[in-house]
This record gives sequence, structure tokens and C-alpha cells, in this order.
Amino acid sequence: MCGFAGFLSLDGQRMDEAERRAVLARMGRLLAHRGPDDETFYDDGVLSLVFRRLSIVDVAGGEQPIFNEDGSKFIVVNGEIYNHAELRRTLAPRHQYATHSDSETPLHLYEERGPAALDALRGMFALAIWDRRERRLFLARDRFGIKPLYVCRLPHGLLFGSELKALLVHPECPRDLDWSALAELGPQQIAGIPTYVRGVEHLPAGHCLIAGDGRVETRCWWRVDEHLASAPFGDDAARYRDEFARLIEEATLEHLLGEVPIGLHLSGGLDSSLMAAIVASERRDLHCFSAVEYATWRSGDVAAAQHVTETLGLPWRPVLFDRSNLLDEMDFGLERLEQSVHMMDSPRFDLEWIFKEELHRYARRECAGLKVVLLGQGIDEFAGGYSRRINVDHAHWAAYLRDEVEPELRYWGGVHTGIPERLRDCAKDTDARGAWAPYHRKMRAFAHQLEHFNLWHEDRSSASQSLEARVPYLDHRIVELLASVPAELHETLFWDKAIVRDAMRRRMPEYDLARPKVPFFLAGDTRSIDILVHEMLQRCVPAFLEKYLGDPDLPFDRAAVQHFASRVLGYQKNFHAEGWRLMELLAIAIFSRQCRQPDADDFSAQRSRAAGAPSLDLREWDTLDERFSDSPRALPQTWRATDRVRIPEGTRVMAALGDEHCFELTDANGSYATISVPAGMPWVPRLLQHLNNPEAADFTVADWADEFDLDPATLCEALEALQRAGFVVRR
Repeated sequence: MCGFAGFLSLDGQRMDEAERRAVLARMGRLLAHRGPDDETFYDDGVLSLVFRRLSIVDVAGGEQPIFNEDGSKFIVVNGEIYNHAELRRTLAPRHQYATHSDSETPLHLYEERGPAALDALRGMFALAIWDRRERRLFLARDRFGIKPLYVCRLPHGLLFGSELKALLVHPECPRDLDWSALAELGPQQIAGIPTYVRGVEHLPAGHCLIAGDGRVETRCWWRVDEHLASAPFGDDAARYRDEFARLIEEATLEHLLGEVPIGLHLSGGLDSSLMAAIVASERRDLHCFSAVEYATWRSGDVAAAQHVTETLGLPWRPVLFDRSNLLDEMDFGLERLEQSVHMMDSPRFDLEWIFKEELHRYARRECAGLKVVLLGQGIDEFAGGYSRRINVDHAHWAAYLRDEVEPELRYWGGVHTGIPERLRDCAKDTDARGAWAPYHRKMRAFAHQLEHFNLWHEDRSSASQSLEARVPYLDHRIVELLASVPAELHETLFWDKAIVRDAMRRRMPEYDLARPKVPFFLAGDTRSIDILVHEMLQRCVPAFLEKYLGDPDLPFDRAAVQHFASRVLGYQKNFHAEGWRLMELLAIAIFSRQCRQPDADDFSAQRSRAAGAPSLDLREWDTLDERFSDSPRALPQTWRATDRVRIPEGTRVMAALGDEHCFELTDANGSYATISVPAGMPWVPRLLQHLNNPEAADFTVADWADEFDLDPATLCEALEALQRAGFVVRR
């Protein structure tokens, strides 16, 4: 993993040499985390380029740019070419290699084949080749967009780079927020991956760009469409299983390329456990890292990870994510949130991004010299991984297609065609073409989701810690094979990931193949996540308001933001759900400021801090059941006898029709919160009804305890529960 950025003048330079060098230096500083081992510059007055290197292959001699024999062309590569040795053997008789780097092979292949050279490459890459004689720039991105590459077309040239922030330091780069890109929440399953800045785009996955002669042209060189339902083995399910097992082993072992220690994020689930079993057949020095937290412990993933490493004889490093003190351990506050936005080049917020960076931070801290980590991304999307999972159990394959796949295809078809959200459940699936079955179409949608969400955050969170994340299951031969399976075999091979379970049975029969799929840290119960987000807001909102409300370019109304924040932090309305919306608002404001001032803040200390989630002391193993047994609760809000109690401003509490124990909190727009009161607490309904009365405004906790003849401690416990539900606030 490396990083590069630069700019091309198509009709004469608009900056002098000193200005160009200053911009390149700023670009390089912003990419330093991607390549802390080396920095090089190139500037010939037409192309200006900076390259940052993380040395993994040919550590001693693989500096970039790498020039061809006569110096007429050079290449820079972010990523790895896993079949470089095989290609090198065919090229060596006709080319003089200057290095042992995998990055040199695409250069010589390009000399012979031009853009068609990409077809021969197996790997993850974003690359740039500069033809100095022809003054032509060639940019290319791997088939799935594993490695990022931003481009921005200017009236007189082109900007490009591995991260958005590097482009933003150029004086001509646009900086306006693209609000339309924020219309959809969560991972997107349509083409056209947003950058959230108008005028800046991603070079799409499987595309290349040629700039020269005053023109910029983009071409598609690979798409999964060409392999859907191609059925190379007809309807012979056994041959697909055999070929999948062969490819999965070959690709995984190829991904061990390098001269540095390698790790694996081992969840304990099927995919990462299969990867561990394959690697263990060749080497036993694979460092396995597992997140131990509420959901992974309760689901059994942690125990499975321990079993896998013990069975295979691999070193295991469990890291404890205890949400009762996790925010203290990572010193979470406004600066940490700002650093996360800066890391992701995104105005979105997702807890998984922060968890993943902390896992990468732990791996870097605990394993000296670690530079590469293997991930199990990509197989779920193409092998039926979501057909059965711990929190959604479809009865059979047809039910999965009917109840999940087809509605989602219609929804994203509606997004693509601009149908209003309220009508999308009846929209057409715009991708329904010819003989393509629903799951074939879903594979195409999943490819977009990988580029938009999974691969984006895995690259950024690992790069933040100067780690290269590798995804063996996205070897294009594996994906092409899975895409080729005819529809009549989908249930046989993909229901409950049958083809992957078969490969695991061959490699590690001791593994419990009946274990369901478990998400990274969600297993149906989101209460602990909601609570954690609210506690994050408590830590960063006051500093945010102080720093950002005075910003004249704040993209929101200041008074509205302040009122919104006060309502959420004051436990009013549906504050847990509203907390996510407030966190997104904060992230958008931070992103907007960082677009205008991309290098105003130095996050190097935050990125490199050693503090974070600790190792799990295995002597504490027997205590984890107790630690993770209770339902997650918010931190207690201590009520005092002198506190006054009221319902949130502008609301009323009403008994729900037909249920004397259920109450609704309503405002002018209707009900937005409900609560059920245990039958053994008849004083709670009376309290809620009295709170509607303005004459009760001055009643204190002590007054209410006297009114209902209650122990004040009992009342305070009930008030805490009512406050968490949004029904009461302190006056």
C-alpha cells in the first residue's frame, strides 16, 4: 500500500516551479500515513507528482517511480501485483528489469500491450504511467476498486490522487459539498460512487483514463457483467465446487507476497477461518487478531476464533472492546471524530470505521514490523453470504430472493431512476435484463456496494495505521467463477454459502460448519451501539459547538444546530435515533471545513497514538460471560432530590388506545416514542399523567416521592429509565 498524487497541465503550466513544488509537498504530507517509508517527487513542467511508499516487496530496491530501460516511461503503483513473478518470466527475455518490485512488471507489460496490459494483472492496484515523449498519462484502477484513485478534470488539466484530501490542496480543486450524494443512507448499490465534492470523481473500478493531446478519455476495461451466467462447467455443481476450492487456496497463498510480517483479522466466522486454515498449511507465523466485544462474544465468534487458532497452531491476539470504558481507552472527543472524517474523506459516520481503525491500531502496536493484514471481504457478496445470518433467517433460497433480493433491487432501481422514496417499493428493477436471474443482478449491485462502502473503509482505516489491507477473496478469477454459475445452481451452491462451507470442510473438517453468519459488531440488538453513539456525542458536542458555530461557512443554521444538540443531549424525544442524525450533521460540518482547509489540522499524533483497546488477558476468559451478560445500559444519569421533572417541551404524554400500560409521547407531528409500564408500578402512569399539568412544574423529585409514598431511590431509578426512553427531562 502506498499513495500518490499529482497534476497534469494539458496546455501549459499555470504555476511556476516553486508553486508546484509547494503543492506537491502539501500533497505528500497528507499522504504520509499511506507511505511512511519513502517520499519522492517528479516534476517536468507538464506532470507534477509525489509518491509515498510503504515498502513491502523489494524493500531495499523498490523505490518509485520506476523507469523503463531508456527512461521514456515510468510507473507508480499503489497496491500489489500478485502474479508479477509469473509475468516477469515471460517479459524478462525482452526487457531489462531494474528492480525486484512487483510494480515494475505492469510498466514493461504496458510497453508491449498498451492498456490491454491490465487484462493480465492479478492484484489490487491504482497505477499511473507517464509517457515522457508522448506527454501522455495513463491511470488505471483494479477491477473492484480495492485501491482508491480520485480524479478531477480542470479546464486546463487534471488532478489525481490516492485520497481526496491530497487533491483539495491544489488551488484549482473544487470544494463545494455535493448534497445530492447524501440523499441515501448506508452502503449504496448503484453505479457512480460519490466523492461528496462536486467536480471531483472516483476513477470507477475496472476503468482506465488516458490524458494527452489536450484530451481526457475514460474507458472501462473490466466488468462483472461479462461473466454472469457464462456457465463454463454447465450444470455440474461438483466441478464448480472443485474449481472454487482450488482458486480460493491459490489466491490466498498468492496474497502472502512480501518481505514483512503478515496478519489476519480473524472474526471466527467462516470466511476468515477458512483463510487462516489455508495459510496455516504453508506457514505458522500468521498473526491473528480478533475483536472481543458484546456481540462477538454473545454470538460465539470469539470462541470460534480461539478454537481455530488452537487447532491450527497460529498465534492469537484477542483485543478487548469493552464499551464500558472503550471511549476512555481511545480518548474519544472532537479531535478523534475530526480525525475519523479526515481519514475517511467522507461526511458520513459509521461506528464500524472507528472500530476497524482501532483494530488496525492494535495490530500495528502489538506486532512489530507488521505491514500487511488479510481480510475476508468480498465472498459474502458473490457466494450467498447474506442468504442466512444470525439476525435474518430466511426459510429457503426462494424466500431470500423474494423477501430481500428482489425488493432491494427494486429500491435501488428507484434510486437510479429518481423515483421518490415513498414509491420505491413498487419501482422496476432497472437491471432486469434478458436471462440474468435475480441473484446475478444482485451480484452487480453488490460490486457497487463493495466499492462504495466495504473497500472504501477497509482501505482508509488500515492506511491510517500504515497497514496494507489485502482481500484474497476478491481475486477476479474467484468472482468470475461465482458470477458464472447458472441460476439453476444458485440454491445448491449459494444457499447458506454452501460452496464456501464445502471448501472449509475440505480444509478444516473440525470447524463447526453449522455456525451462522454474524455481522462485524451487530447481531440484531442495536441498543449498545445506540448508547455508545450517544455517549460519543456527550464527549464531542460541546467542543464542536464552541469550534464550529462561529464558522461563517457552517453549512447549517447555527441556532437550529444548537437547539438540536441540546435536545439530543438532554435526552428529549427519540434521542437515540436522533443521535445518529446529529452525528451525521457533525460529520458533514467537519467534512465541509476540511474541504476548505484540508491540511489545517495535524492529525499525525492522533493517528500514531499508542493508547487504545487493550489485549484480552486470557486469565479473564471465565469472567467474560458475566461481563457481557447484562443488556447494555446507558451510563446512569444521577437524579437528585432537588431536581425538577418535566416532559420535553412541546409534547404530551397519552395512554395508548386499548392498552392501559402503554404510553405515547406525542408532539404536533404525532407519536414518536412509546413505553410500556410494568403492571406492578401503578404510580408511573399517574406520574406521567400529572406531568402534563402545568401546576406540577415546580414539583421536585422529593415532592413526587412524598406524593406516591415511594423510596426516593426507587423513584430515581424509574426516572433514569424514563429519561433514557425520552419521556422526561430535568427542568
